[in-house]
Amino acid sequence: MLNAYFKSRTLAELEQSLTKNPAQVAASLDGILAEDPSNARALFLLARKYLLDNEPAKAEQQLELLLQQHPKHLAAQTELAKLRFAAGRTKDAIEMLGNVTSASPDAVENWLLLSEWHKQDKQTAASENALRQYQMIKAFNDKLQLAEKAYASTDFKATDAICRQLLKLVPNEVRTLRLLAKVARQFQYFEFSTATLARCVETRPADVALGLEYAWSLLGSRMYSQALAQCRRLVEVAPEHIETYGVMAEVLYKLGQYDEAIEIYRSLADIPEKRALSLVHLGKVLKTVGQIDAATDCYRQAIAADNALGQAYWELANLRTVRFSADEVQAMQGLVENADLRALDRVLVQFSLGKALEDSEDYSASFGHYDAANRAYANMRPANYTRLNERFEAVFTSEYFAARDGQGEQSNAPVFVVGMPRSGSTLVEQILSSHSLVDATSELDEIVSIARSLTEPNTSADNQYPQSMATLGADRVHDLAQRYLEHAQLYRGQAPYFIDKAPQNFHHIGLIKTLFPNAKIIDVRRNPLGCGWGLYRQFFGDSFLFSYDLETIGHFYSDYLELMQHWHTVLPGQILTVHYEDLVTDLQGTVGALLDYCGLSFEDACLDFHLNDRAVATPSSEQVRQPLYAAALDHWKHYDEFLAPLRKTLARRGWAELD
Repeated sequence: MLNAYFKSRTLAELEQSLTKNPAQVAASLDGILAEDPSNARALFLLARKYLLDNEPAKAEQQLELLLQQHPKHLAAQTELAKLRFAAGRTKDAIEMLGNVTSASPDAVENWLLLSEWHKQDKQTAASENALRQYQMIKAFNDKLQLAEKAYASTDFKATDAICRQLLKLVPNEVRTLRLLAKVARQFQYFEFSTATLARCVETRPADVALGLEYAWSLLGSRMYSQALAQCRRLVEVAPEHIETYGVMAEVLYKLGQYDEAIEIYRSLADIPEKRALSLVHLGKVLKTVGQIDAATDCYRQAIAADNALGQAYWELANLRTVRFSADEVQAMQGLVENADLRALDRVLVQFSLGKALEDSEDYSASFGHYDAANRAYANMRPANYTRLNERFEAVFTSEYFAARDGQGEQSNAPVFVVGMPRSGSTLVEQILSSHSLVDATSELDEIVSIARSLTEPNTSADNQYPQSMATLGADRVHDLAQRYLEHAQLYRGQAPYFIDKAPQNFHHIGLIKTLFPNAKIIDVRRNPLGCGWGLYRQFFGDSFLFSYDLETIGHFYSDYLELMQHWHTVLPGQILTVHYEDLVTDLQGTVGALLDYCGLSFEDACLDFHLNDRAVATPSSEQVRQPLYAAALDHWKHYDEFLAPLRKTLARRGWAELD
């Protein structure tokens, strides 16, 4: 892995030095080629050296050698064509450059050169044809540049319109399709975006940058197995491309293949420019598997490598058992005052200072930093929160479920844990997964992925989820249920039941019950002020954009309660509500009721959940490895005086009884 990367970096450095010290570069290239005679980059660089030295014969010989081993090397073909034209071998030169333009028609300057060569060869018609191609492709490229500028200025509708015009001219033009895929992601049409990039990769399988973009899209679409396969393919194509390994490690982490992810991050940390961020990622994996001391050490090493890396401070703050030293607090305060600090780093350092001052019981100053961090990130990434309840309530009625009685996959294997983030859902997952008949999985995200697949871009409302559920046939329901079970199989063991804990699946209970009418659904709730404060003090990136504003949290929580009331009405007796406070004050009784609902016998291991050594990849990973303490229930009250926007919103929405 690193050998290929360092060799590539050496070649890049030699390329930069070529004009300054060609003799030394040539000597270094001879050494590289002695070890790796087929290295295309070294062969081409040596040919360029001969061109700079005005030795065309040697350059031509070198390029011919390169093309014997790499016949599709377009840059070598272009340079060889130029040499042959200069030597008077006009027809050979024209034929070779014609092949280049056919293989890469968007390289517009080659068409102009080809036109000129035809003209000098007195082939007027061919010259004019090449010139027309140049003009047509230049006009196309100019139009594509307008689309790229529109995208850069966030005018996504204009970008989409221009791209669709261009695709009418050239239906499978890769650059246009790539830009259209980016636009689709902005509108959250992830499946369309990924499918579009798949078309591009089929056309240009050797384009590593394109392949990596496709891998990122697969990762973003939660198609982890496909993303891993793509990364492994790219490693075969270009083992020197170090960015591929970072994406692959993230995919492995998502798939729960932690050992290989750790190995990759350790290797990446040996690259100076990758060290700090790789150590942060390594620490996250180590934290997930319960190696807290090792994770702590990684984060502090990352800070030593880059003391302005906000993510390192935040990951350290997110370790419940770690306290910042006075020197670390002082360093973070200095960073906040640094006008040159990057915006996201400032947000993360502010969150970290909030946690540091919370630990030292300076709650007023702590809230000041939390509040500044939330406001800054809300400005960077506005939530634009939209209430969805009416859409779900209009589709998923009592009549809807009655009409589908007996349909769907009859498996009772999946147990869905839903609710608000920071409500105690990871604790319930830990308790249930401690039972001998239950596997933990992960926050699978597959239900959300299926929901997205039920929306057709640029079509009527009837084809948008959830309205599209009304016309979903039994065969499609079966296929989607099987898709879900096959995806879950990647993460579960051999136990008869498994947990899918994804809090915001409360939106999709209608979909879940359509696919799996026998599925158990557990709704975990927490006092709205305790839950709301837990959200506001946590950085989630873009996962929960509603969480960076107290008033918006109040609206989201209210919508959650109202939608859950609807689900209880149309699915009576099919959902169990578990209150976090009951787990803390009456663990045995609440666990007993939880197991009864799931049809499981009581096992003492469920009370000793903190001894379960499974991997946990959420902010609660440390908490669920410790016994419950009642003191945590009222911790939010230290910040009660600052929660007026949340409290007032909840009261306006009809949830006045909070304490």
